[in-house]
Amino acid sequence: MAHQVHFQLSAQLVGHEKEVRAVLALSDQLLVTGSRDETLKVWKYWEETKQWKLESSFQVHNGFISCLAALRINQSCFPLSIIAYRDIMSGSQVGKGEGHSNTVCDIQMGEASQFISCSWDCTSIVWNWREEEGGGNGIGIRMFPLITLRGHKASVWSAVILSCDRFQTASADKTIKLWNERGECLETLYGHQDVVRCLYKVPNADGRIVSVSNDGCAIGWKSVEQRHWEIEYRLFLSNHFLYCLTYLSSLKLFVTGGEDGSVIIFSFEHGVVQTISHPKTIWALTSLPEKEDLVTGCMDSVCRIFTRDESRKADDVLLQSFHESAGTKKLSASMVQGVDWDKLPLYEQVIDTPGTREGELKVVRKGNEAQVLIWSQQKWNKFGDVVDNPQENSGRSGYLDGEYYDYIFDVDIGDDQPKRKLGYRKGENPLAAAQRFLFKEDLPLEYIDQVADFIDKNTDYRQSNMYMEGDPFTGNSRYIPVGDNRDKNIAMRDPFTENRYRPSSNDDSQSTAVTQHFPCSEFIYFGHSDQFANMRKKLSEFNHQVNEDIRLSDEEWTLSDKLISQLEQESHIANCIFTEEELQTMEKLLDWPTENIIPVLDIFRLMILSPSASSHFFLKKDNFGLDKVKKHLLSPKATIGVVILSCRVICNMFSTRLVALLACDQWEWIDSLFDSSICVSHAKSIEAYSALLHNYGIQLSKGGEDFIATTHQWMTRALEWLKLLSEKQDFSSIYVVWTALGTIFVSHPRLLQKAIEQHALLDIMERYIQTSGKIKECIKQLENLIAQIEL
Repeated sequence: MAHQVHFQLSAQLVGHEKEVRAVLALSDQLLVTGSRDETLKVWKYWEETKQWKLESSFQVHNGFISCLAALRINQSCFPLSIIAYRDIMSGSQVGKGEGHSNTVCDIQMGEASQFISCSWDCTSIVWNWREEEGGGNGIGIRMFPLITLRGHKASVWSAVILSCDRFQTASADKTIKLWNERGECLETLYGHQDVVRCLYKVPNADGRIVSVSNDGCAIGWKSVEQRHWEIEYRLFLSNHFLYCLTYLSSLKLFVTGGEDGSVIIFSFEHGVVQTISHPKTIWALTSLPEKEDLVTGCMDSVCRIFTRDESRKADDVLLQSFHESAGTKKLSASMVQGVDWDKLPLYEQVIDTPGTREGELKVVRKGNEAQVLIWSQQKWNKFGDVVDNPQENSGRSGYLDGEYYDYIFDVDIGDDQPKRKLGYRKGENPLAAAQRFLFKEDLPLEYIDQVADFIDKNTDYRQSNMYMEGDPFTGNSRYIPVGDNRDKNIAMRDPFTENRYRPSSNDDSQSTAVTQHFPCSEFIYFGHSDQFANMRKKLSEFNHQVNEDIRLSDEEWTLSDKLISQLEQESHIANCIFTEEELQTMEKLLDWPTENIIPVLDIFRLMILSPSASSHFFLKKDNFGLDKVKKHLLSPKATIGVVILSCRVICNMFSTRLVALLACDQWEWIDSLFDSSICVSHAKSIEAYSALLHNYGIQLSKGGEDFIATTHQWMTRALEWLKLLSEKQDFSSIYVVWTALGTIFVSHPRLLQKAIEQHALLDIMERYIQTSGKIKECIKQLENLIAQIEL
């Protein structure tokens, strides 16, 4: 059944002046739409004429409508910073609930009189409501906030009610949280690599939800023993943000839509079964309750209805007009980066060649233009035009604050704030431009990746390894069943920078997933501690020993204790936000003598897993953090404990992208700080130094030719270290160095060739060929790689 689905346009509801942000189907004959034009519109389907007509329209409040939900007495609700209920036919307000301090972005109904709301204020509220006399038509609604769910570190975008005492929320902090009826967080789910935008509770399937994210993935989660949740399926769907999600029960298919204007119909078993292109971003989705016609809310201000019923499809004129408008998208030239214009296939060569799968994208040359085609419903349709700059009023060159920039973008940071100017020069590292912009505008550095990604997509900056786990030219998506075998100290894969090598071989047995250990993209972090009590004890003891000028005052001691408490209680340290006073207290602690520095370094390595703290110590303070580490490592009083903790500090620098680049720039002198003969003398220093080499290898593999000299130096050090470890039994440390080395060789085949010519690599491989398990598999994979290059 999944392969036979074929939705066609049925109707277009035109009337809003700005983008449609919310759609709600009260019945097969009654639709409600909400928009940024601050109006709510009610549409009715007339069987006699087979047409939808505007029934009523009214302004509900001074602010755009971001979401809609329906009560059981056929009332509709729509919030901004409040929750308000209105009679949809009269427009009269029948109730209002206040509780959030910022925009409410989602409301989901539960059983009986329960519903849940979530907001940009980082909270979600569970409500009860009841009907009572009053209001404009004699009906009134009274609401009671039952529980406020606090714990997310960024906006809460979506929420679902699992049962009367279990709730789930999805957030811009990239996590999903499970809560009980007392507002206690029972579990935090990690799986997405970017903002989690929407959750959907699968009907008639207890213990299953689906989430979509800005990382372009859909994840199917299942409940284990009604408490723990784990990933059951992961499906990569798009190189663009996914914003909304709904479910077609009779077809057992999910539908999502997002930034690039694609509505994607899929299942985890069959992948994508249909893609419907729209002129602009899709903000909202729902379906008619009985007919299961699909309803979309689009950035072009139009609500559209799609049907599988031939009798309800639009006439040919409207269908043609819609397909033409869907093909008018302006796509950034970054989509064809790395492709030789002369080698692009001609339009005429592709148009009659069948695609390989639903949703497949191809970039073609038509005349003097580049176009993107999409394979949908057994034919190629125009998806959009590739242009140098898709921004109409942004991205121009000019002067900003007295300096010339090749691109100047208007950045909208909020509905009540004026747009800010972002300047970018050709060839500049997008992360550096993003940092400059955030510092200038006094915005949180947590947004640095988001701003850098925007620059990447909208300029001609060339960065290898740009795309996520899909091919931008084929639209490839994959079904990936996942087990819960993740290491909590290993970061999730970076979808923005990862490049995946696929070796070709005539022997399928040599290319199975079991034996592929590189390329690898995960960094190793040291984010756990059970020594907080000892940290406090040692800090107190040493505070009485150090000189008075660097001793903590009573106020500073309180700040340090508060800082440690936050690290101790925070289940995901990356979400910690520290005050300026707390950061200054840590700066003072880092000036303590080397003989007293161990508890300080232990706290410091945890702190810098927070992007705000990491950016403060390594970017805002001109490399302050690394300078302090260097000072203590070079001290004659440095013990093996200082060496171990310094390695862990440097490993944790890789948790923030711009700081990771800074660490690579400093490789030569960082490498000079560590004596291999000392590092190999202790089990924990072997672990820490191996992790340090691993992280550098993964980051350098993404650096292209600009870092080739540094990468060669790293390779030499990694081979020397593996030679030393060949006499040890620390297999986990040996393994992470081999995976990094293999990743480097995939990215830089010339270095592999050089290592072979110098005989160092083959000699060391020989030392490990008799091992077993994952290390032996790494050696075998490397042998296959060597066989594929020309010596």
